[in-house]
Amino acid sequence: DGDRAVYEDEVICLSLQFLATVDQVNLPNLVGPELLCRRHQLIREAYRLSPSAPDYSASDWFMGWGRRRTGQTVQPTLAAYVAEQLKHEASIAKESRKAREEKMLKAPRAPKGNPKGASKGDTGAGSS
Repeated sequence: DGDRAVYEDEVICLSLQFLATVDQVNLPNLVGPELLCRRHQLIREAYRLSPSAPDYSASDWFMGWGRRRTGQTVQPTLAAYVAEQLKHEASIAKESRKAREEKMLKAPRAPKGNPKGASKGDTGAGSS
């Protein structure tokens, strides 16, 4: 089968096996192997539910990141501070834009059809 998830699952299992047997790491004490185990379980569950079209929609929950989508992992006071700063910057940009537009409206305009500095009776070359 050419599905990359099969190879990913195999790499995860071999990594866990080598960590436990060759490196002799105490897996239950480490977060990294726990994430590998969770990914392994996610792959198995996604294919169990629908082998022809695996469903990874619950991946955030399987990996322990379920709160990520709702934004609850961001401290509310930090989110409020950032929102306030962005609002302040947008306000400054808006006022700058309005000032530029106002300045352009007040700028004197040259009359249409008359080159700048030429009088009505001036033909340009050699008139006295």
